[in-house]
Amino acid sequence: MNKRSKVWFLPWARKEKLSELLEVAGLSDILGKDESVAIKTHFGEKGNDGYIRPVYFEPVIKMAHEATAHPFLTDTNTIYHGERNNTAGHLAVAAEHGFSEEKLSVPVVIADADALKPYEEIEVDGRHFKKVKIARGIADADAIIAVSHFKGHLLTGFGGAIKNLGMGCGARLGKFEMHSTVSPAVTEKNCTGCGACVEVCQQDALMVVDGKIKLDTAKCAGCGECIIACAEEALGIKWSEPGKNVQEKLAEYAAGAVKNKKIFCVSFVYHITPNCDCISFGEKPLLEDIGILASADPLAIDRAALDLVLKADATDVLKKAHPNIDYTVQLAHAEKMGLGTPSYELITVG
Repeated sequence: MNKRSKVWFLPWARKEKLSELLEVAGLSDILGKDESVAIKTHFGEKGNDGYIRPVYFEPVIKMAHEATAHPFLTDTNTIYHGERNNTAGHLAVAAEHGFSEEKLSVPVVIADADALKPYEEIEVDGRHFKKVKIARGIADADAIIAVSHFKGHLLTGFGGAIKNLGMGCGARLGKFEMHSTVSPAVTEKNCTGCGACVEVCQQDALMVVDGKIKLDTAKCAGCGECIIACAEEALGIKWSEPGKNVQEKLAEYAAGAVKNKKIFCVSFVYHITPNCDCISFGEKPLLEDIGILASADPLAIDRAALDLVLKADATDVLKKAHPNIDYTVQLAHAEKMGLGTPSYELITVG
């Protein structure tokens, strides 16, 4: 029988007891004196309103300071052209959303900002990679606290702790490796030539020619903004082996990110939108806010978050949002990569 990991659950109605959740779940166990602690999160794209609010990071930071550790808030630059694909712009968006040293009393660091050495190659025994490119600032840390927003995702069905640690800890070149087989499929007969996709493509990979959309795959970064923008279903993901690959690749990157590190995960199962916080606009949540989870096991916390969503809505709102994605692929591959176990004991706090 597989050993079960412990996952602590704080219902959203009692969110003010977040400090209690962190204490009983054992956050202090990974906070060593004078050790560097990367608090990995997503600062949210400009125009997005789904990111975790800075106030919820205060108890995490407080506990790290009390342990005389050296915490810092961090994320990595994106591969698509936008506000967050360069360090200056990324820090500006983070500050606009309330993530600054002035407001939170902790450094805010873009982990792959060092142009000369933006990443460290970490060995993994994966199906796709034997080495992964983990952002330098995170690779150098002694411990990682993954503070993740659980929500839907265009490529992976859902994004939680595994995606935050995998795609989120990869340097820009690593992100290209994970997305390299993903580009939209074009169905010209559905295209009306409206140009909505062209307006949102920040790679200049799309153009309307003779009333139909044309894609330059060499420029495409696989971000998926165009697919969301298209109301005619003229653009879509190629639902084949590449779609499965990207989930497996991010699990392999997650394994590299946590290798030889102390790890703790906090997942906010609230404002559960169809798509990632990389989307540059707000989305209506799929269901009511559920709560906050904490665990030392990235796989168990994602499985628990998913089960809570399924319990709240048995129709599976994530599957309805992305019907062609088997989101269990990332969970199965994460288990193969030694990221944890899908078996867990849920312990309610508060």
